[in-house]
Amino acid sequence: MKIFKKLLPFASPETGKPMHAGEVYYLWETLASSYNLISLVETYLMNTDDKELHLLLQGIVTGAYNTRVSRIEKVLKKEGFTVPPQPSPKTVQGKPGSGQEIKLDDDEVIRDLYAWSQVMLQQDVRAIGAATSESVRKVFTDIVFDDMNAYGAIARIGKMRRVFSPPPPATAGKDSLNMSELAAVWDELGARYLSVVNLETYLANTNDPELIKLLKEGLEKVVTPQMEQLEEVLKTEGFNIPPRPVRRIKQGPPGQVNKIILSDAEVIRVLVSAMQVAVNHHIRSFSNASREDISEMFKRFFSTEVEYFQKTMDLAVQRNALNNPPVVTTRRG
Repeated sequence: MKIFKKLLPFASPETGKPMHAGEVYYLWETLASSYNLISLVETYLMNTDDKELHLLLQGIVTGAYNTRVSRIEKVLKKEGFTVPPQPSPKTVQGKPGSGQEIKLDDDEVIRDLYAWSQVMLQQDVRAIGAATSESVRKVFTDIVFDDMNAYGAIARIGKMRRVFSPPPPATAGKDSLNMSELAAVWDELGARYLSVVNLETYLANTNDPELIKLLKEGLEKVVTPQMEQLEEVLKTEGFNIPPRPVRRIKQGPPGQVNKIILSDAEVIRVLVSAMQVAVNHHIRSFSNASREDISEMFKRFFSTEVEYFQKTMDLAVQRNALNNPPVVTTRRG
């Protein structure tokens, strides 16, 4: 995480360069959902007397204010947008444990938090792919990493208290993958095989040195290592792995893969779209994983993918290859 923050230092949005409609939309949506998250968690806080849950819930509320609300409000206000009013806190209505006549028990609070944290992960990761501005994308990247940490804390306390009903185990082996984890690993491996086919095809479509370097990095440092890790997980668990795709490297001279070829700008746009899908894919797999080594693997995949996505976006912006939504601004002139 420290290394990742060095790669993408925070900077406020570029002065005089308006955000596009997608960035404003996701900032607004994430801010509104953060308000709702705080109200929901404070409601849970008022419904339980459990001291350990109090610490977890209060930490989520504080974290949401610090990492979500304050940062996003600052960005929107700096760009001249108003922000919706913050809801009144539930904690002024009494002391914890005195919330409602019909209360959730502690196990229900943990299960609800777990489910909602999965929803927030899926919602927040979409914004990473939508942001053209590096500083705005950094805000959402930080939020997703915070989401994953909070999700992990909720998962640990839930496992410790045995409140979850995980999917059935995939094999009779001790601590084997469950059905959900097996499906996620298999699905991710299939996606990586497809990535190999696509990246090698794109390499055969271009003579551009910068684009070739980027595509080779994606193939050799992102896709292939992840593919090998996924294959190893399946082998260790006793499953056969599907055949790898036919390699297309050096089947012909660069730029002559077939009669109809992609332009460099088209390759870059397709690559950006693929990265948008990949970060969502990794987060979904992460949220489906119960075993800690599997969830950590998908967390590493996500971190690597975001780093590579940043390099892809740098080249895309440099080449003006993106078809961005219209810019929006409150400034005149």
